[in-house]
Order: sequence, then C-alpha cells, then structure tokens
Amino acid sequence: MSLKFGIRGHDLVTKSNVDELVKKMKEHDLKYLQLVFPKTFADYSYDSSYVNNVLNKLNEAGIQVKMLGAYFNPVHSDKKVVDSGVNNFISNLDISHLFNACVGSETGSYNDSPWTYVPKNHTEEGYQETLSIFKKLVEHADKIEANISVEAAWGHVIYSPDCLSRFVKDLNSPNVFVTIDLYNLLYPGNFEDRDYIFEKALTTFKDKIKIIHLKDGKIVNGKLVQCAPGKGDFHYSFMIQEILKYCPDATLIFEGVKEDDIDESYSALKTIEKNFSF
Repeated sequence: MSLKFGIRGHDLVTKSNVDELVKKMKEHDLKYLQLVFPKTFADYSYDSSYVNNVLNKLNEAGIQVKMLGAYFNPVHSDKKVVDSGVNNFISNLDISHLFNACVGSETGSYNDSPWTYVPKNHTEEGYQETLSIFKKLVEHADKIEANISVEAAWGHVIYSPDCLSRFVKDLNSPNVFVTIDLYNLLYPGNFEDRDYIFEKALTTFKDKIKIIHLKDGKIVNGKLVQCAPGKGDFHYSFMIQEILKYCPDATLIFEGVKEDDIDESYSALKTIEKNFSF
C-alpha cells in the first residue's frame, strides 16, 4: 500500500475557485486535500449547491478531501469569536459526510492571536475549558456520525502526545481522531527529542491518526524555524519508517510548504518510501 500524500488547498490557491485548485493539484500530482473553505475559495458557501459543485469537480479530477479544516481558538477571550468558530466547525461537520472527511482543529491559546505559548495554556483550567467546548462538538458529531480530528501543539492548550491522549479519552467517542504535526509539538527545549516525540505520538494513537502534517524544522539563533521537508533537521527516513509501521493509512499533508518547494520535497519523500516499502 502506497502512502497518501496531499496538501492544504490554500497553500496552492487563496480566495480562488475550485477549477484553479484542481489545476494546481494536477500540476503537482497530488490526489489528497485538506480543505478550508474560507481560505481557499472566494465567496464560499456551505449550501448544498456550492458544496456539491466543489465535490463534483474534485471527484472528476480524482481528488479526495481527507480533512475539512475548521481551526478555531476555543479559549479566545471574546466569546463571540469562540461561538463563530464553533458554528463554523459544526457547518463543516454537517457537510463532512459528502466528502467522507473528518473535520479538524487545534486547541488554541489564551494569547488570542497569534496562538503562541502563555503559561495559562498548560493549566488544568485551560484543559477543562477546551474540553467543555469540544464535548459540544463531539456531541453533534456523534449525533450525525461525523468524525473530528484534534491536533496538539506545544504552545497550545493540548500540547503533547500524553495531553492529547488524555483529551481523546475524556472526549470518549469513537468519532474522535487525531492529527499529528511533529513541528507543532516542538520548541527549542525539546527539539533534540524530536524522534522520541514522533514515535511516542505514533505508538500512542496508531490507527487513530487521520492526518500527519509534513513540515521540517531547524534551530536558528535559538529559535525553531519551519522549512520544507528535506531542508531541515527532521529525520524523515526514520519518520517514514514509523508511519509505514504504525499508521500507513494516514494521509500525509504538506502544510505551509511554499509551492516552489513542493515537488522537490514530494520526490524526496517518495524516494524514502520506496526504500522502505515491501
């Protein structure tokens, strides 16, 4: 079984249309998609005619949406912002069955924007506040048999594989899955443990992993800096082996990778996969 490689739609087109998205996907020979309607499409809508037009054109091109991105900050200080994020997430859950896709989000920060680390993020208060919001989303997902995927990030409320494991258990639903993003789980203080952290995430969740985000990183002047896969210090040979071992059905999504770097990174990762597939 070959690994499934894809990309975020808005890393290829922004405020555009489905025809341009399909064109770009074909240029890079990518078949899988993480789709965020508000970022990818101009004048988007969740009504059936708009959604079905998008779905039909993607189907015609052989492109599958694996996750609808509905990322929001559940601990934002403005509750109107939280409510708007919850409502958008629910709108995505309501159409997710058409795409056979999960709906995903991170868990936010008490620093409203950007979502960076503040000490309150890693408190029991933050955990419980985030849990209460996601329980409402899970209740709706369970009712309509939709799937949610939760992503941890070191600077956010849910910040590590262990914390994410507790969160998934507390949500207590067969419809809750996870997104793993190694870069997001790191900061300068744990960068040297990146292989252990990635293996811990994969062995903890295995087939609960719906999406793995493809990035790379390195420490520059004491700060963690993102770069394209193969251009940083991540050990992708090790990572691909672990993916093949523990969650080969997960979809690998290029995230935040510049278009000029996609083909080179994609080729390098496919070469690694061929070396370890059998």
